[in-house]
Amino acid sequence: MLLGTYARWAVILLGRINYLNTGIDWTRAVLGTYLAAGAHTLSEIPGERALSNTCFAQLIAFFYGQDDQGLRRQAFDDILWVVLGWLEAIKMIDYRKETFEDSEWAGAEWRKPFAQRALEFYLLAEGGWDTALCAGGMLWSPYLDPYKNAITNELYISASIGMYLYNGDRNERYLFNAIRGHEWLRNSNMTNKQGLYTDGFHISNVKGVGEKICDVRDEMVYTYNQGVLLSGLRGLAEATGDEGYLSEGFELVDAVVTSENRVGEIVRDGILTEKCDIGGYCSQNGHMFKGIFFHHLTLFCEPLPTVSSNSALSGAARSRHLERCTDLHNFIRKNAAAAWSTRNLKGVVGTWWGAPKHVSSSDKFETILDPGAVDIQNGGGIGRPLSIPMDNTPGGDLNDRGRGRTVESHSGGLAALRAVLRVAERS
Repeated sequence: MLLGTYARWAVILLGRINYLNTGIDWTRAVLGTYLAAGAHTLSEIPGERALSNTCFAQLIAFFYGQDDQGLRRQAFDDILWVVLGWLEAIKMIDYRKETFEDSEWAGAEWRKPFAQRALEFYLLAEGGWDTALCAGGMLWSPYLDPYKNAITNELYISASIGMYLYNGDRNERYLFNAIRGHEWLRNSNMTNKQGLYTDGFHISNVKGVGEKICDVRDEMVYTYNQGVLLSGLRGLAEATGDEGYLSEGFELVDAVVTSENRVGEIVRDGILTEKCDIGGYCSQNGHMFKGIFFHHLTLFCEPLPTVSSNSALSGAARSRHLERCTDLHNFIRKNAAAAWSTRNLKGVVGTWWGAPKHVSSSDKFETILDPGAVDIQNGGGIGRPLSIPMDNTPGGDLNDRGRGRTVESHSGGLAALRAVLRVAERS
């Protein structure tokens, strides 16, 4: 069966399963984002609009079920995941309004409440911008020791430009925030020599006198830290007409694809791989990361409009964008096929997409971190050699180790398959 058929089936499945209840606050927000994205994709297929409506109905239920009061007291990155989720829903509604016949339900009445929630959470997140430490940048959390990390700043950039482009009034403040956030991140020295974003910076002098600079970098590299910025860069290019943002995005993607056997390696045998995948110790967070990368890569490679908000990107720029995204087709297809090959008998996708299929009791799989890297997202562990088979791995299935297969790991496979449908099969 063609991989595109698998992709379409996977997106349809996303609208049929009740998968939101087992996540934690931020992973549920991302799962809601995938639900909105799936509804959008299904809306583009005339024969699948009934299933798109099913996705939409589940999204409405998720809106009411989201713990919006509890999330307001979370870290700034958690808050920003909420913003991105409802912006994705707004884009889906706008597409339906523009393309559906008058006799078809587009769900336009839900745009206002979705947009309002995105706005409320964005205004909360704005409070995380801090100039007292490191001359700018977003704080990760208002409740912990100051930490300026890649993901919170990338989320701020992508959410800010998303608010500017999709939430109604083209408020120049949002564009300013996106540009300012990008300039700070670009100059923060947060990338390693491979060009990959490390996790973030601590401030050694945070409680002393004198200048407070970001000087203690955690060298840990996660896949999602290379993904979220991509949608922000694409949005900045669309809003400003500056192709340089697209060039920066392609440089980051190239750094990912060519990272094998280099510092910060997150690709093995051409397949995106989290460090914790190999050692089998991924947390609920770690199970989510690869799907986030592919979701934002998909957004980055969506066809560019002929007219942007300020000045149109040239036809040559749009052609270069299409050509370079075309160069990624094999990478996208290989990863989607690898993810889908990890399904168990129940059809649930595993988290280590490149896991060997045949193992023996003498095989060992060890996570080795780069010097200066601390895997705080997966319990702070470095990872230990694990012999297979283990008590909890019947048949020697490496994806049954640790937390096993989860809603988060499964959603990552769906995101990779959707990338095939939206990018590799569209152009």
